[in-house]
Amino acid sequence: MAVMAKDEIVPSPPATAHEIRPAPPAAPAVSIIVPVYNEQESIPGLYDGLAHLADSLGAEIIVVDDGSDDASPQLLQDCRDFIYLRIAHAGKSAALAAGLARARAHITVTIDADLQEDPAHIPAMVALVEQGYDCVHGVRVRRQDAFWGKRLPSWFYNLLIWLLFGYQFRDVNCGLRAAPTARLRPLEWSRGTHRLVPLLVHLQGGRIKGVPVRHRRRQWGRSKYATPRRYPVSLRHLLNLWLNGHV
Repeated sequence: MAVMAKDEIVPSPPATAHEIRPAPPAAPAVSIIVPVYNEQESIPGLYDGLAHLADSLGAEIIVVDDGSDDASPQLLQDCRDFIYLRIAHAGKSAALAAGLARARAHITVTIDADLQEDPAHIPAMVALVEQGYDCVHGVRVRRQDAFWGKRLPSWFYNLLIWLLFGYQFRDVNCGLRAAPTARLRPLEWSRGTHRLVPLLVHLQGGRIKGVPVRHRRRQWGRSKYATPRRYPVSLRHLLNLWLNGHV
């Protein structure tokens, strides 16, 4: 008679472990970069002026502290909707470059911390970039700056660009701009480059557009980047660009 084997209990294979990881945060639609240097009085207005755009535009707001030695760092770190970066003091161009290195959106907007240019124009400027423009820059209407210290030098700067490069800007150095991030990152962000962004994009064959923007009188203190040294630096950049054809 055949002997039946005892029942064998076969252990079940261990259950496959499934690691549950949170989904990576979605990339923002727009990166707004704000260079800041010793603007402690302007920080509350900066927050009020930009924080709502994080929701309405799906934007990230990157504030780059350019080595401030006043209360700006503490105030900025308390702004919960801002991404705060700090660099050693190196100038506005370096601050913008640091912000671009951190930006995650395919469109970048730059604006100055004093908000003399109205951030309400940002959505319309972003829309123009989405339509295919490579740089949309503000043209300040009824500019609220001193004639001798800012408006006259700016007029001369725009005139010199027209004489050297044959393109007529009404306001090449307005701090409010929108452009594809991929257009801005490759620029050589040496000191003073921030004044030439629309021209550089134009010389690379990009489509640029100037749009009127409201300009407001500065409410606190004075501009920290508007030093007399900027004039010879700007002229040197223009002449080097014209002589060497370097973009």
